[in-house]
Amino acid sequence: MIRAMTILASLLVFPTFVYGQDILTVVGPDRSESFSLAELLSMQQTTLVTTNDYVDEATEFRGPSLRSVLEDMAVERNVTLKLVALNDFSSEVPAADAFDYNVILAVLRDGEPMSVREKGPIWVIYPMDEHPELQDEIYNDRLVWQLKTIFVE
Repeated sequence: MIRAMTILASLLVFPTFVYGQDILTVVGPDRSESFSLAELLSMQQTTLVTTNDYVDEATEFRGPSLRSVLEDMAVERNVTLKLVALNDFSSEVPAADAFDYNVILAVLRDGEPMSVREKGPIWVIYPMDEHPELQDEIYNDRLVWQLKTIFVE
């Protein structure tokens, strides 16, 4: 109960445009879908505690799985995803990553929503500590923060 109240209080201090307006768009070959922070938080959440090159210690991240978002849009595992950040940084990622690993669209870090300054509102997180093969530079480039758009190519 206390954790839910903390999240709710945190959301109230965020600008309402972040909570109520769309923050992620997934563009597929046949349709596109947009999601607000509220919608992403209402999806089944996955929690990962992991490290990466951009955090100082094991950190708890929570958000919907990338796989569930792709499955809802009938995206196949053999396509490429272009992940685009707010600053237009982009990274091409095989969709298979979402199916092979527990990749999440993190919207909470240590139980709190992430501001843009803190790499939010969405940060693509891989379970780096669970899979030694992910501890490679190629996967660091796939940890896109400030994610705004996923193009299915």
